[in-house]
Amino acid sequence: MRSDTQAQTLPRRAAVTPRPLERVRRLALWVQLLCVAGAAIVLIVPAQLWSRAEWLEKVARSYWVTDTDIPLQLDAASRAWGWAASCLPSAVLLFALWQVWCLFGAYRLGQVFTTEPVRRLRRLALALVVHAVAQPLAHTLSILALTLGNPAGQRQLVLGLGFDHFISLFIGLVIWGIAQVMQQAQAVAEENAEFI
Repeated sequence: MRSDTQAQTLPRRAAVTPRPLERVRRLALWVQLLCVAGAAIVLIVPAQLWSRAEWLEKVARSYWVTDTDIPLQLDAASRAWGWAASCLPSAVLLFALWQVWCLFGAYRLGQVFTTEPVRRLRRLALALVVHAVAQPLAHTLSILALTLGNPAGQRQLVLGLGFDHFISLFIGLVIWGIAQVMQQAQAVAEENAEFI
């Protein structure tokens, strides 16, 4: 009698357990939702920062400007130039998020070992490598925008490279390597499909 009960419950449990592709689809949906949230943050936060002079001054004095005696130009034109400079890494991040969105969109459709995920991984890797360069450049241009109106000797041109820039470059190169491996796996899968 126990064996009959167990035999009857096994198919029910198997039906409740999601298939691996369903798990991937759910994960892909969550990642795509996070991409939308990330894109909103990338668009809203810099715009808010550069539109509020008091917040901008606090951030600039705490993190960007090394000499606290140097005055900052917080007029609308200086802030507009600084915001324009910050748009460079923001645009690169938006491109990276778009690649992640498309990558997981392909996964939701069951495209794992096809050309689409490989293409998206390569573009994501490229975006992260470009971001490693765009971020310090934008930082330099932002500080210049805030101090360009100062008298001679009180302008700042700062080029800083930090650990986060190295991490962006490193992760970009790792993802590029993964894309290369996936391309090889795709070629093997296509070759095996021809034999069947």
